[in-house]
Amino acid sequence: MKLSAVAIVLLTRAFIGELSEALNVTVTPGPVSMCMQGDNITLSCLVSQRKRSSNVLVLRWLYFPTPEDEHLVVRMGMKKSKYYGNYSKHFPQSKFHLREEMDGQIYRLLILNVSLEDGGNYTCKVQEIRKHRNKWRASSNGTGSMELRGNLRIFKAVS
Repeated sequence: MKLSAVAIVLLTRAFIGELSEALNVTVTPGPVSMCMQGDNITLSCLVSQRKRSSNVLVLRWLYFPTPEDEHLVVRMGMKKSKYYGNYSKHFPQSKFHLREEMDGQIYRLLILNVSLEDGGNYTCKVQEIRKHRNKWRASSNGTGSMELRGNLRIFKAVS
């Protein structure tokens, strides 16, 4: 009886420990970055501390023009991207492009023709999933954010 109770405790701790580990997600540009109105800006999402290179990452870039107003910009899973960048009349054409670099370690979001309406928070959310007994299961998560601020001509990116 004692041996089985110890085994259950160890297995439970291993399982909980596996789920509680977080991916390290860093969004750049750094604390302050300038961008002139009409220019393009690239936001980078660096993902590290993956559990296994064979696991799959599901990545989402979210845009918050205000803290309570969330918009999904792009979602990437299983190496396919889906863009949601035309979510308002402010973006009549494709405004965003996502590039993956360094074998899934860096995801660059290009914002074209920056305008006042682009100001707000940008968040990169990443979930690492794995296949276990023919079912996909989450193994770790991570989030990184930055704020894009601006006035009539200059925008500042603040982490």
